[in-house]
Amino acid sequence: MDDDLQRPVRSSDFLVVITGFALNLISAFEALAEDLHNMSIYNSQQKSQEAKVWQKFSQDLETIKENKDG
Repeated sequence: MDDDLQRPVRSSDFLVVITGFALNLISAFEALAEDLHNMSIYNSQQKSQEAKVWQKFSQDLETIKENKDG
């Protein structure tokens, strides 16, 4: 039995390797873009909530000042 015979390397083998590499690279970029998108959404929501908290805080301070003065 000649099970250890190897077939010659063909140009299609290189094409398979190169396309596999490109697919993995594109997939990595897609994951990176998705993570950046999710982080920007999270950051935007945090900034919005922070602004609401500061607005409420300033209103509370004004109310305290008015109650103290008057």
